Amino acid sequence: MKNIIRKLPLLLVFATAGCGALFDYDDLRRADPKGQDFNAALTREYKAFALFERDDMWDLLDAHHFRNKAMASAAGRTPAPEHLDDRTLPYDHLPELTAARARLVKTLDSGGGRFVPEPAARAQVRFDCWVEQQEEDMQPDHIQECRDGFYAALVTVERALAAAGDKPGDGAMATKAMATVPAIASRQSGAFTLFFEFDSAELTPEHADALDAIVAAVKDGRAVRLMVGGHADRAGPDPYNLALSRRRAEAIEQALARRGLDRDLVTLIAYGEQRPRIATPNGMREPLNRRVEIIIGVGPSL
Repeated sequence: MKNIIRKLPLLLVFATAGCGALFDYDDLRRADPKGQDFNAALTREYKAFALFERDDMWDLLDAHHFRNKAMASAAGRTPAPEHLDDRTLPYDHLPELTAARARLVKTLDSGGGRFVPEPAARAQVRFDCWVEQQEEDMQPDHIQECRDGFYAALVTVERALAAAGDKPGDGAMATKAMATVPAIASRQSGAFTLFFEFDSAELTPEHADALDAIVAAVKDGRAVRLMVGGHADRAGPDPYNLALSRRRAEAIEQALARRGLDRDLVTLIAYGEQRPRIATPNGMREPLNRRVEIIIGVGPSL
C-alpha cells in the first residue's frame, strides 16, 4: 500500500499527460528478438518482466520503466542493472543488495554477457525484479523468488567465468568449461590453481605438468617464495573442511618437495571453506572451490 501511495502523484502526472505512455505496449509485444547475444536475451527477459508487471500486477509505472529497458536493449543500447539510489529501499536490506549489485556488475564487466548471455541476462533482470519488489516490501514470496532467481543465475555466470579462466572469449568455450570441472591446473602469471575431486586430497597424473612448471619457475634463478593455500567447498562441516583444505595444501607441498623444491621456500595456509571461488549455500558441493592456489612471489618473503 505504501508503494501505491508513493506512486500516486506520478500516476496522476501520466494521466494528465495522456494514457498512451502507460497503456501502449504494442511495440513491446511485437518485439521478438531471435539472436543469442546478451542484448537479445536482455530484451526477452525485460519484455516478460514488464508485461508481468502490467498484466498481472497492474503496476503501470514499473511496467513502463522496464518496458523502456526492454526497448533500449532491443535497439542495441544495453541498460544497466537498477541503481539502488533510484529506489526507496528498506535500510536493513541495502548491504546485501549493494553487495549483490557489485557481484553482478563484476561478472558483466568480466564478459559474462558474452560467455553465457542467457544466464547473465536472467541474473540482471532477476536483480532488477528483486530491487523493485524489495522497494514495495509487500510480497515476501515474490521478493524471495526474485532473489533466489538472481543468485541461481549469477552463480551460473560466475562458474562459467571461473572455469574459463576469467578470460573473455568464445561463449561455447565457457559453456563447455562449465560442463567439465578442470582436473588440471589453470595458470595465470605468477599463480597456479589445482583442482581436486570431492572429499579428496589426492593428486592425479594430470597435475604433473603444472607441478613441473611451478618448480621450473622457481628454479629460474630468481629469489622467490611460494604461498600455497588450500581450499574446500561447503559440503561438509567447517572443522572437517579446514582439515581437508590443509591436506590438499600439504599434498602440493610434498609433491613439490619430491621434485627438489626447498620446503623452506613454502608458506602453507589452510582456508577451509572461508574463501570460495564460487559463492554457494552451506552444504552445497562446488568443484571450483575444491582447490589449492599457488602464488609465486619475490623472495625472501611475500
